[in-house]
Amino acid sequence: MKKGVILVLFAMLLLAGCGTTQHNESRKGTGGETFVKEGTFVGLADQHTVAVNIDGKETTFQVPPEKRDKYKGIKDDTKVEVKYTKTKDGTLQLEDMKEKE
Repeated sequence: MKKGVILVLFAMLLLAGCGTTQHNESRKGTGGETFVKEGTFVGLADQHTVAVNIDGKETTFQVPPEKRDKYKGIKDDTKVEVKYTKTKDGTLQLEDMKEKE
């Protein structure tokens, strides 16, 4: 009987661990954590990429198709706040960008 109780407890722990791993993996695939940083708008790198100088380093962000026209009016060297996620493959996906005063 003691072996049966230990086996059941071990199985419960094993299954609980599997559920946690699966949840974390699915979160990574969606981009997971959102970041917010301030920087200086450098410009449009191309139709779907914007560049922002953050902490002295030019950083590029992929812009979703539905937001591409939104950022065309921002002038170079404007202070901005960017909200973005980092995808599983390391691409920075722009969620929002607004001018700072």
